[in-house]
Amino acid sequence: MQKQILPLLCISVLLTLVTVISFQFFNALSITGVTLLNLLVVITAAYWCDFLIAVVTAFLAFLCINYFFIEPRYTFEVAHLQSWVVLGCFLIVSIVISSLVKQLKYQTEQSLTAKQHAQFARMLAEKLALSNDVQQLLQDTCNLLQAEFNRPFCVASFKDKQYALSVTDFTMPNARLFEWVSANGKAISPYTDYWTELITPTKQWLIPFSRVPSTDPILVMDKINDEDTEEKFSAIKSCVDQISQAYQRLIQSDIAKKAELVAQEEAIQSALLASISHDMRTPLTSILGAATTLQQADLAPEQAKQLTALIASQARYLADTTENILSIIRLESNQASQIAMDWQSPEELIGIATALYQSRGESLNLAVSIKDAELLIQGNANLLVQALVNLIDNAKQLHADTEPILIEVTQENNFINISVNDRGPSFDADFNADKIKKFSSTNSKGFGLGLSIVQAIVSLHQGLLSFKKREGA
Repeated sequence: MQKQILPLLCISVLLTLVTVISFQFFNALSITGVTLLNLLVVITAAYWCDFLIAVVTAFLAFLCINYFFIEPRYTFEVAHLQSWVVLGCFLIVSIVISSLVKQLKYQTEQSLTAKQHAQFARMLAEKLALSNDVQQLLQDTCNLLQAEFNRPFCVASFKDKQYALSVTDFTMPNARLFEWVSANGKAISPYTDYWTELITPTKQWLIPFSRVPSTDPILVMDKINDEDTEEKFSAIKSCVDQISQAYQRLIQSDIAKKAELVAQEEAIQSALLASISHDMRTPLTSILGAATTLQQADLAPEQAKQLTALIASQARYLADTTENILSIIRLESNQASQIAMDWQSPEELIGIATALYQSRGESLNLAVSIKDAELLIQGNANLLVQALVNLIDNAKQLHADTEPILIEVTQENNFINISVNDRGPSFDADFNADKIKKFSSTNSKGFGLGLSIVQAIVSLHQGLLSFKKREGA
């Protein structure tokens, strides 16, 4: 009742003001103008106040018109039938318009509410569909719920054998409430049958993500009051069901990703073991056979020389393979972040790589083209040389022409391009660095680590490894 006093006083003041104005300008307005002005007051009351106040305003306006403007004036008597018709029509029209205005206002509010709910549902659906992180999902949905229902929301997650809230500035529910909700998979609110079973009273709603006993998260709504109806509880519970589905999807996705990583690691290990058992057994067998033959006393010098060269070749292959395996392990471990960087000359790096082949006694048909000999690269000399050697080795295996393998050093904007060009069969048109796989090789002999090592070294130097068909090929 107290809430109605202030609106009633405001309408009374407005009605008084209209009556005074009508009285002063009655000759100009006539009874028609006075009636319309009072009708505006009734419409105002109908739109901004309760229907009861609008009806009271209509009766007060009826009395004011009768007393001040209907002959005989300043009495409630009505002398003419025409005056009765005017007053009666005014009262009926006022009440009808008040009712229509209230209905229009209610329908407008319902339409706005439905629009807000639809917008909220759309935003919630977008968040649930696009989220790829569990914690971000829970935080975003709590923010949306808080904006929609104007109440604090928080998600309690099960950690270290107890539930903990995701934010600190939130009233922590009693631990027994979490235990009960988790053990029963049922919500706590005045609109459930489980509210009276609780010993500890609470001003919070607790809605679990799961309908069965589990340790899934629990949504907590704080600062509830009498305005929080059962309809609101049902709406929030429906939202929790949607959030729970997205949560389970992300959890299952994380589990699948972890399982996929484990499977990939196991596949790599299996491939490594298979490669070692196959590709390393062959040179070891050759070394063992050659060494056994060398022990024969009647072996010719030329044959002994060939066997010694075979042992050296196979041993070098084993050493290179072992170094490649260790390199890829080092580059993909935390040791890569501790590698020292300094300014290097591409010309000197190519010279070191060439000298390495000469020290091995390997022939190398190589041509070098450097547009600017003063170019410098910031990086690790040993790793950059290793990348060059691996690219040259790859080019040597595929090169099918008497033309030298060409190494070009050019500058484009702020980048320095070092390319190794051969005349062998080109890569597929859609081949790129992302398709390089460890322990995978088209060569019958080898682990396929060469390009993987190059890719790791380039990534460590924040560079880009690319492949393209050479002009004229």
